[in-house]
Formats: sequence, structure tokens, C-alpha cells
Amino acid sequence: MTRLHKSLLLFAIALGLFTLGRALLYVLYPQQFDQLAFGAVASAFVHGLRFDGAVIARVFAIPLLLMALPLRWLDRRWWFDSLAWVLWLLTLAMVLLLVADIIYFEHVRRHVSYELIMLREDWSFTLHYALHAYWWALLLFVVFAAVLAWLWQRVLRVPLQPMRWAAAQYLALFLLLAVVGRGGVGGKVVEIIDAYADGDSAYGHLALNGVFTTMVFSLNLDQVNHHFFPTEEAVAILAEERTVHDPHFPMLQRYEVSPSGHNLVFVLLESWNFDYVDSFAGRGTGATPNFDALAAEGLKFTRFYAAGQRSIEGVQATLTGIPALKGLPRIDAGIGVSNFTRLGALAERHGYHSVFVQSSDRDSFKIQGVARATGFREFYGKEDIPLLLNYPDPKMATFGWDYDMLQFLKGRLDATDKPFLAYAFTGTTHTPYPALDGHVIREPHGYDDENGYINALHYSDWSVGEFIRAARQQPWFANTIFIFTADHATHYQRGGFLKQFHIPLLIYAPGLVAAGTNDSIASQLDVMPTIIDLLGLSEEFAALGESMLRKQSGHAFVTEGGQSIALVGAHGYVKHNLDRRLEALGEGADEAYFAQLERQLLARDQLSFELLRDNRWAR
Repeated sequence: MTRLHKSLLLFAIALGLFTLGRALLYVLYPQQFDQLAFGAVASAFVHGLRFDGAVIARVFAIPLLLMALPLRWLDRRWWFDSLAWVLWLLTLAMVLLLVADIIYFEHVRRHVSYELIMLREDWSFTLHYALHAYWWALLLFVVFAAVLAWLWQRVLRVPLQPMRWAAAQYLALFLLLAVVGRGGVGGKVVEIIDAYADGDSAYGHLALNGVFTTMVFSLNLDQVNHHFFPTEEAVAILAEERTVHDPHFPMLQRYEVSPSGHNLVFVLLESWNFDYVDSFAGRGTGATPNFDALAAEGLKFTRFYAAGQRSIEGVQATLTGIPALKGLPRIDAGIGVSNFTRLGALAERHGYHSVFVQSSDRDSFKIQGVARATGFREFYGKEDIPLLLNYPDPKMATFGWDYDMLQFLKGRLDATDKPFLAYAFTGTTHTPYPALDGHVIREPHGYDDENGYINALHYSDWSVGEFIRAARQQPWFANTIFIFTADHATHYQRGGFLKQFHIPLLIYAPGLVAAGTNDSIASQLDVMPTIIDLLGLSEEFAALGESMLRKQSGHAFVTEGGQSIALVGAHGYVKHNLDRRLEALGEGADEAYFAQLERQLLARDQLSFELLRDNRWAR
């Protein structure tokens, strides 16, 4: 074989591995693609070759062109083989990302996009987590690397033959790489949006691959279109649904309320699904008896949604009222360069003592920096929290122990001699689910399966119950409002698009907030305004959301990774990818309703992006 023939064969092997990855995605998550007919599945596999070939061509381009240089004296194995092993390394890197993407898809039902970019400062934590939670996948990858090396060597052993018409063949290779890398002969370079041109979200997910989405997102990080209307019109659209006090700072709000003097404890519960909490979903899971008892005395929000699909997006939304937007860094990666309302600092200015505690490591995903950036006076993480119980394997809880963290928080609150605002973030319900004592085991335990999740949820629920029982013995309890909600939903919560975001929210404050059920649409973006309203902090603040106590029907703005956004209304939702509408579903809703919902969605996205970019989110 000539150098050109061998080069194309190595390219074909890489292309075959991408197709194998797509097949694994389809086989492992059939519920995500069961609505696709056989013809649509076959079309997605064929269409996917366009995205696979495009990313491989871009990654392989320079080595391939060097390998095929039309010079006779380069018809030598030392030249070709050394560059071929570079291709082997590049192929391994892409396959590693494909594997990570397939694992990640289980949790958020989409491909990776901006995640690797945002993790660039947290590689040590990510590597530690991968070695602990997915050691088996890494071991299989090592075996795969050896097999691929053997296959590579088989190709390289074939004797090299001189290239005829070398210059013409080299030109043909250059043009082929250019066409394949662009994704076709005419038009624009292939983009993520092209995966959805001939089908719905499931079709697009099947056609795409995580290597392509990561590369495209990184190259276009600052080139995302968020402009749909003249700015004045976008403000006017927002004003149709909520009061705009200052058109130049349209996110600014102010509640004319008297200081309540109440304490407030906000607890962000890792991966608590709506459908697994019986007091909300009524499915009889039996995993949350303590929380259910609290719900009987509290105010339940039954149509409440996470703002995103990752913990840091939930933290950002609940702390700042700012959605995670494509093309902008999250709060853990520099959103603090723009002015925004700092909840902890705002409370401190009103005489509150602010405390932030999380069960995982202090600096995991830079939450310590987030707490500081939002003005919390005290911050504690896993390193600060002594273990109170004898766990079967104390070190196995990668994200910490909820009981010990909540009891530690109670101790900090006991020592406070003035009104307090506390923010707590649990972690035991994050995979891998650690071994637990028998009294919280409900199912045969698994470290990464649904049974393990239910057991961890039952333990977390017990921890919440013990926290409230201990708090009731303290003088500050009668004047304290507790808010419980999840950071995001998980893949165990099966159903349509909205199920990916549906989470419970409970305000528990007997004697302070009337018990009941609220069915208005709300989201994590409404949490900060609600806290401000409950505490009577009569000060200007900025948020995309509003106080849930003031909403009549409302909307929920949600972000599906770096790929799409959606707005949930009382009668349905509209999903958009910043270029075109992807889905519009609801009961009893017509096109006029969806058109208005889409206008609101795009106006909110545009204003959020422009105001943060231009530092006009808050004064």
C-alpha cells in the first residue's frame, strides 16, 4: 500500500470507532431514542458520518498532510510510522472523549459541549473523581488502547509502495480533507444545528458526537448569536410579563417590604428527583418519609424546575438569579466580572450573619470562590466537617456525608447571636453511591444504579429529618424559614423533556409561612428573589426570576447544556437552539400561545446575554 492508502485506512478505522460509539449510545439508552422509527435511526447513523468525518478530518489534517507529502525520499517507514503513531494518540484522545460523552449522556441526556472548557481549572478534582467512580471504564480503555495499538501495527507492517502521480494524489487528499472537514461541498461549515435539520432532538442527539460538539463549542465560544430583536423591543417583550423599572437595567427589581427579622436556611439537595418524593409525586416510593412529614406542614411548589442540568448551574441560579448561557462563562469561571446581586453581601448589609456549607471538598468546582463572590461571610467544606457516624467506608462518599454536614451547619447556627442566612449543599446522593448502614438500606445496594440512588436518597432524607429534629430544640427554630429544593434532576426520572428539569421545592416554616400547595410555574431563578421577599430585604436587586410568593402563573427558563434553551409556561413549553425552534409541546395550547412563549424565551435569553456582556445586569 502507498502512504496515501494507509493514511485513508487509518482514517477509516477512526471513523468506524465513532460509528461504534453511536451504536453504543443507541443500545445503552434506548428510552431516549424509542420514538424514532427505524428509518429515522438509520438516517441518523448515516447523517452522523458527516459530523464524525468533520471532526476527524480537522484533528487528523496536519499529520495526514505531512504523511502524504509528494516527495520520493519520504517513502520511508521511519517518516510514515512516526506520524501514524501520532494519529494513534489522537484517536485515543477522541475515543476517550467519546467514552466520557456516552457516560455523561446518561446523566443529562445530551452530549458534552462546554464542560471540558469550564473544567480547565479543575482537572485534578475531575481526574480523582474519574479514578474513583469510573475506574472500570478507565481499565477497559487501557485494554482498548492496547488492541488499537495492535491493529495500528498490523497496518504499518504492510510494505510501503511508491506513490504514482504523487502531486495529484496529494492535492486530492488536501481537497478531500477540506470537504470532509467542512461537512460538505457547498454552503457553510457544518455546525451542531445541522444535526437537527431533519429531525427532532432525539434524532440530533443520535447524529452528533461529543468530540464534535466540544470542538465546535470551543471554537465558537464567543460567537454565539443571542440577538433576535432590537434591544428596546426585547425589553418591551419582557415588560409584557413582569414590571420593568429601568429599561437600561431591565433585570432590576425592588420589593417594598418591611424587614421580617426571620432566619432563613436554604438547602440545595443533590439530585433529588420530583418523582421519588412521595409528598410531591405520590408514587409510593417510600424513600423520603421525613421530608414528606415536613411537606405536610409546609408550602409545596409542584411545578418547579431546575434552571439547568448540572449542579453548578443550580448553584448559580439559586444564588444569583442568572441563567447559564451559551457563550458566557458560569459563575465558577468568571461571571463575577459583571455586576450582579450578591445575596450573602445583601443579607449582611441588613444585619444578617451569612454561612455557606457544602458536604463536598471546599474547592470542588470552585464553590468556595462562588460563596466568597456572593458575599457569604463563612464557608465550610468537607475538610472542615468532622464525621459523627461510623460509616462502612467513610472515604467512599466522594461528595461527603449529608448528616454530618447538616449537623455541622446546626452547630454554626447555634453559635450565631443575630439573624442568619445559611446556604447548604448536600452531596451523598451523587454517584457513586457509598455503602450505608442497614437502617437506611431499602434496596440491594449498587454504587451506580437506581437501587443505590434510592438508598442514598433515603439516607439523605433521614439526615434532613435529624437536622430538623435537632433544630427544633433550639431557640432560633421558631423564627426560621427553611427552603428545600434540588440542584437538578437525574436520568432515573423518566419521561419527556420537562422531566429532565422537574424537581421539588418546599418552604417549611410552621407559624411563619402558611402550609399549602402552589401550582404556579417557577424555577431556581426565582429562589433568590423569594429569599429577599421572605426576609424583607428592601433593597434593589437583579434577577431573571421573581419571588414565587408574588407569581400568578409564571414561567421557567431552563438551559439544556450548551445546546438549547426552553421556556416553560402554564400550558406547555418551547425549546430553541438560538437558531430555530426545536419543539413546542403542551395541552390545549395553540400556535399563538407558542409564538408568544417563544418571543418571551428569546427576549429573556437576549437580554440576559447582552446585560451580562455589557455589565448592565445590576448597577
